[in-house]
Amino acid sequence: MPYFLYIASVLGAVAVWMMMPRHGYSPRKLGAVVGAMTLGAMWLYLARHHLPPSDEAGLSQPAMAYSYVFSALAIGAAIRVITHQKPVYAALWFVMVVLSTAGLLLVLNAEFMAAALVIIYGGAILVTYVFVIMLASQAGDPADAPEYDRVAREPAAAVAVGFLLLAVLLSAAFPTEPHQLLRPNPEARGPSDAFIIEQYLTDRPAQRLEELTDDPQQLRQLAAIESPGALDNAERVGFDLFHNHPLGLELAGVILLVSLVGAVVIARVRTEPPQPPEVSP
Repeated sequence: MPYFLYIASVLGAVAVWMMMPRHGYSPRKLGAVVGAMTLGAMWLYLARHHLPPSDEAGLSQPAMAYSYVFSALAIGAAIRVITHQKPVYAALWFVMVVLSTAGLLLVLNAEFMAAALVIIYGGAILVTYVFVIMLASQAGDPADAPEYDRVAREPAAAVAVGFLLLAVLLSAAFPTEPHQLLRPNPEARGPSDAFIIEQYLTDRPAQRLEELTDDPQQLRQLAAIESPGALDNAERVGFDLFHNHPLGLELAGVILLVSLVGAVVIARVRTEPPQPPEVSP
C-alpha cells in the first residue's frame, strides 16, 4: 500500500488526539483544521491518481459525489461522538453516523443493510444507549458531571490503537500494488452467489414456485421478481451473519443485556429507613 495512506492515518490520529477532551488547554480548532486538510488532501490524491473509472467501479458520477458527501458527514459525526463532553449529545451524533452510513450503503445498492442499520442502530441500539446514559447520570449541573464524562482518560493510547486498526483494515481490504489500490482484494472476497445457492440455499422460495408451474408467463414474472442464479442483499446478509458470524451475533445481544443490568446497578441509590421520633420521658 502506498505510504501516503499511512501518512494520512498518522496525521488523522494527531488531529483526533488534539480534539479529544482533556485537562488544561485543548487545541480543538487546530485539530479540526488539521483533520479537514488531511482528509481533503487524501481524497484529492485518490481521485486524481487511484480512483477506478465510474463504469469499472459500478458507480455513476452522481453516486460518487454522494459517496464523498456521506463519507464526510460520517467521519465528522464520528469524531464528535468521541470528542463531545456530554454523553447524550454524543449519542445524538451517533445517529448522524448511522444515517450517513446508511446513505453510503444506498449508494452501493445495499438497501436492506441501509434499512436495517437505521432501524436497529438508529432505533433500538440508540434507545438502549440513551437509557443507560440516563440511568447512570445524576441530575444536576453539567459542570459537576463525573470526570470520566468530561475528560478522556487515555486519549493518546485510544487514538493510536484506533488508527493502527484502520491501517490494518486498509491493508487487508485492498491490494498492496499501487495501480490496484482501490480494487477489492481478491483474497478478502466471500464465496460467489452461485456457490452459496448450490451448496446451502437449495430450497429458495423462487425455486419452489418454479417447480409448481409450467406457464411461460409466470416463469418470466418469477425471473423478474428474483433471479434464481443471484442473491439479493437480504439473502447475502442473512447468510453471512448466521453462517459465518453466529457467535458474534449472539455475543452482541449478551453484551447489550449486561450493559442494561450494569446501568441499573450503577443507578441504584441506597436510602436509609426513616428513624422513629424520639419520645421524651
